[in-house]
Amino acid sequence: MSDAAATPPASRPAWVEDVRAAVAGLFTALKVLRTRKPRGPAPRLPMDGLVEMVCLFMLVGGVVAATMILIDPLIPGLRLMLPLGVIHFFERVTELGLGGTVLWPLGIALLVLLGAVPHLDLLYRRVAAAVVARVGFVFLSVAATSLAVLVVKYILGRARPYEVLHLPGPNAHLTFELFRLQASYSSFPSGHSTVVFAFAVSAALLFPKARWWLIALAVLVAASRVVLGSHFPSDVIAAAAIATASSFWLAKVFAARGLVFSIAADGRLHPMPGPSMRRLMALFSPAHRLSGASSASQEARP
Repeated sequence: MSDAAATPPASRPAWVEDVRAAVAGLFTALKVLRTRKPRGPAPRLPMDGLVEMVCLFMLVGGVVAATMILIDPLIPGLRLMLPLGVIHFFERVTELGLGGTVLWPLGIALLVLLGAVPHLDLLYRRVAAAVVARVGFVFLSVAATSLAVLVVKYILGRARPYEVLHLPGPNAHLTFELFRLQASYSSFPSGHSTVVFAFAVSAALLFPKARWWLIALAVLVAASRVVLGSHFPSDVIAAAAIATASSFWLAKVFAARGLVFSIAADGRLHPMPGPSMRRLMALFSPAHRLSGASSASQEARP
C-alpha cells in the first residue's frame, strides 16, 4: 500500500462543519413545520370566523378606500413644507423598516444557533431549539409577508407621491399602472411598513408586555414613509393590515403544531414560557459544549 493511500483524509475545517450543520438544521426545521400534524383544540383568534373575517376585510378595505380619496391628495409635496430637522429625523427612522435591517440579524442568529446545536449537550440543545423556534417565527412572519407584498406592489403599479407631482390631472394620486415594474410605481402597499409591522406584531405575540412599545415603533416607521414622500397613508394602512393578519395567521399555524404558542381551554393563544435569561447567557458557554468525540457519538444516535 502506498504512502498516499495510507494517509488519512484531511479533516474539514470546523467552520465548514458548522455551516453544514446550520443548513441541515434549517431544512430540518422547515420539514418539522411542514409535516408536523396539528394537535389538540384548534386555536381561536379575534375575528377568526368567516363572517367576522369578511366584515373585517370590508372594514379595512373601506378605510383604505376612504383614505385614498380624502387624505392621500394632501400628501404630495408634504415633505417640502416640513422643517429640515424633521426630515433628517425621519430619514434615520425609516431605515428601521428596511428588510435587511430586520432579516439579516434574524437570519444570522438562526444560522449561528443551528450551527451550534450539534456541539451542545442535550439540555442546551433544547434551549437552542426553543430560541430557534421563536426567532424562526419572527423571521418567517417578516420574510414571507414582505416577499408577498413586494410582488403585489410591483404588479399594481401605484405611482408614489413624489411621482404624482409630475403627473397631470386632479386625481393623479389614484394612478395605477399594472405591471409597470418600476420603483416609482410601487407605492401600494408600503414595503417598509409591511416589514416593521410584521416584526412588531410577531414580536408582540411573543412578548405581550412589550406590545405597545413595539406597535409605537411600527407606527413611527410607517409615518416616516408618509413624511418622506415615499408613500401615501393608504399604502401604510394596507401594509399594516396585511402584516398584522399574516403574523396572526402564522402564530395560529405554529400553535396548532405545538410550537412557540400554547392553546388555552378557550382556544386563545399564549406564548409558551421560553428559556430563562441565565440559560440564554450560558448557551455558548464552553461548559455546555461537547468534545468532538461526544458530539460525533450523539449525532450518530438515531
